[in-house]
Amino acid sequence: MKKLIIIFLSLLCVFLSNCKQKQKNIFPTIYVSKENRFIIFDAMPNFSLKEKYFLFYFNGYPWLKDFCVFTTSSSLRELQTAFAMIDWQLWDKIYTKKFSPKLKIEIYTGTEWVSLDKVLKIKNFNSYQTIFWGSPIYDNFVLERSYTTNKCVGCDLLPLEESLFLDGLTPLHYKFLKPLKQKFKVRIHILDNQ
Repeated sequence: MKKLIIIFLSLLCVFLSNCKQKQKNIFPTIYVSKENRFIIFDAMPNFSLKEKYFLFYFNGYPWLKDFCVFTTSSSLRELQTAFAMIDWQLWDKIYTKKFSPKLKIEIYTGTEWVSLDKVLKIKNFNSYQTIFWGSPIYDNFVLERSYTTNKCVGCDLLPLEESLFLDGLTPLHYKFLKPLKQKFKVRIHILDNQ
């Protein structure tokens, strides 16, 4: 009987630890560590010849994809929720552009995590240009409809062009310092902003 109780308790512990792990990461393409304040996702270099204004493209506003240095398979909605899970007050300030986030970006080279500035040299960079964070005005129209084309020609309210979101931004002048694989992992830490 004691053996059965020990086996049952052992199985229960394994089950509970697995449940905790699954609750910790609720997104299919983004890993979130609330305790350590970071997210991890896969990215690929974007070989579009257009000038780049953002580092990472997350699926949502397809007409901005060509203007990003890297693309991901993750959605902008997932990213927004992941950042809000870590710190919803900070996310709200980033989203409404009331606060410039302090972020540490790392790339996994296959053997170790290295700082982005050891892989990519960028001029004219500010943290808002890490990602197009979304728009409080347009997210409800665009992200709910899941546009797959580069132009929002079917919008009921207005034609959304890329210039609407790129206006006033300085292009990123960047240069790769090290070659990257076709697909690699990115880790973004939200640093203490106090």
